[in-house]
Amino acid sequence: MCGRFSATFTWQDLTNRWPIEQDLTPPWSPRFNVAPGQQVLTIGQRMNGQWKAAWVHWGVSVHHSLLINARRESVQNKPLFREGYHHQRVIVPADGFYEWERSTRQPFRFTLDTLFAIAGILIASPARDFWYVVLLTTQADGVIQSIHDRMPWVLTDEQVPVWLGRQSHAYQSLTVVSKSWHVYPVSKKVNNAQNDSPDLILPCPVDGHL
Repeated sequence: MCGRFSATFTWQDLTNRWPIEQDLTPPWSPRFNVAPGQQVLTIGQRMNGQWKAAWVHWGVSVHHSLLINARRESVQNKPLFREGYHHQRVIVPADGFYEWERSTRQPFRFTLDTLFAIAGILIASPARDFWYVVLLTTQADGVIQSIHDRMPWVLTDEQVPVWLGRQSHAYQSLTVVSKSWHVYPVSKKVNNAQNDSPDLILPCPVDGHL
């Protein structure tokens, strides 16, 4: 799954990577511990091809539970996700994500040491006056498998415009591309979603690691 991530880049980093023209309100500031239930930065594409950044609530309430992820393998077959998958695809910029070792609840940070794009879809409220985002996950690979069996679906630079494109069905053919993740343990302070400070992304030695 993907239940926590970091987004420590600057707005300039973001606009250098993707063609976002408008400013964001409220303005962007780096985040070190983004959690479900918070507003997260999303990037989508209008029908005219313009790229748009917006704040969207992460997670949608379903039967009194907060649904924050959707499985990439089955997203198009689920009624709740079908419209978002076909018509409201976005990316969520990040530069790392956290997973927990189940036996010890020790958090680990996974990073590519650069900005990357997590695939997401939007879900509208019944009145279509409010939007929610869920992040797509896929089967974990490489070093991630030893910590958790799921991971966020991270798109390559070439896949991002295909995923966001509104005039083609090519997004349905996108596959998962393996990446070389850098993983290290971090402080258990990240377990508390109220904590959001630069020290959270620093390596924190524990027995058997680092």
